[in-house]
Amino acid sequence: MLDEFDELRFRDVLLFDSVVRLGTITAAARELDVPKPTAARWLAAMEIRAGGPLLVRGARKVTLTQRGHALHGELQTLLRGIRAARLAVRDDRPGGTLRVSVPVPLGRLVGGSVIAGFRAEMPGVRLEVLLQDERVDLRRDRIDLAIRGGPLPDSTLLARRLATVPMWLYAGARWTGADPSTIPLIAAARDERMLRGRHPELLPAVVVVHDRTAIRDALLQGVGAGVLPAFLGEPARHAGELIRLDEQELSTIDVHAVYLPEQRRDLRIRALVELIEVEMKAWMVVAG
Repeated sequence: MLDEFDELRFRDVLLFDSVVRLGTITAAARELDVPKPTAARWLAAMEIRAGGPLLVRGARKVTLTQRGHALHGELQTLLRGIRAARLAVRDDRPGGTLRVSVPVPLGRLVGGSVIAGFRAEMPGVRLEVLLQDERVDLRRDRIDLAIRGGPLPDSTLLARRLATVPMWLYAGARWTGADPSTIPLIAAARDERMLRGRHPELLPAVVVVHDRTAIRDALLQGVGAGVLPAFLGEPARHAGELIRLDEQELSTIDVHAVYLPEQRRDLRIRALVELIEVEMKAWMVVAG
């Protein structure tokens, strides 16, 4: 005998997942191309079938209830299976080339399990990953998807926030217990201005390098102190190779995936972004 939960509809599951990913019912309705009142009605019916509230509707964004968090996690396997089934029966399976621009420090995001997962979901697509720190023009440079850290300028591009990453001040483990005023600073652009208010005792930078990965590598060699995002610093700290010189984060950086409005229905982009988001969340668990 079917109970109410068995009456869940896949369209409602897709909508629920979109709301969680995008943060608002309005954005999710737009992504799925359904009217907002219809989306709200689908969600209300889903909550009845799930036995209670799944979302807390805030003024600016929705958050998951405990029930919603548990359900959303369990649904990911189902969603991956449905996507694979959809591709298996389609005559027009995605193909062509997907060009992705990724900042150098985030290069590891599009590797390993992400590439493996993408190949499994999109075997007919050629993936080109460009590691570049300069901002690209998606139309001019023929880029389908860009991963960007920091504030986004106003534009017509669609953006999906993947994570909010804390920045901390680290040093090599050899500096444990040292006076911060004696530790050389390895800095990126604008780091010294960011540090001035919190750590006026720090020495002026002895090296300025516009690559956080290079800063991390220098700190691992014991050269000095520097500012790193959590996904670069925390794994090394947990391994005992780096220390935090300040237990309060200096700032945070939002990481977004951005793409052109006309590609909102591109299954290749959606598949890759979801894989990168899962990888990013795994990194943040390590950082936590």
